Amino acid sequence: MTDSLVSAAERLGVPTDQSAGPETMPGSELWQRWPRHRLELAHDVLEKIMSLQEDAVVVRHERSNEWRAWVGDWFSEGSFDDVVGALGLHLTDGERASRSNDGLVANLGLRL
Repeated sequence: MTDSLVSAAERLGVPTDQSAGPETMPGSELWQRWPRHRLELAHDVLEKIMSLQEDAVVVRHERSNEWRAWVGDWFSEGSFDDVVGALGLHLTDGERASRSNDGLVANLGLRL
C-alpha cells in the first residue's frame, strides 16, 4: 500500500526527503539522504494545498485527536497526516473513494 501523504507530496512538488552534502559542487555526491518528518511534510503539503485550493478545509475535531478535511462534497477523517495526504490525493485526482458528507458537515459544530 502506498503512503497517501508521500504520494500527495510528490504530486504537488513538495520535497519528501532531506539531504546533506555538497549538492552544488560538480562531481560531488550527497553524504546522506533521509525522509522528512511526517508532521513537517504534512504541514508543507497542507500549505501547498491551501495556496492552490482556497476552499479546502482541515480542522481538528473538538473532542478527539481526529482531524477532518473537506472540499466540496468530498471529506476524510483520521490523523492529521492521513487527512492531509488524502486531501492532496483527492485534489490531484488520485483518490476518488470517498464517503458522502451530506449529514456530517451540518452536524460538526465547527469553530472556524
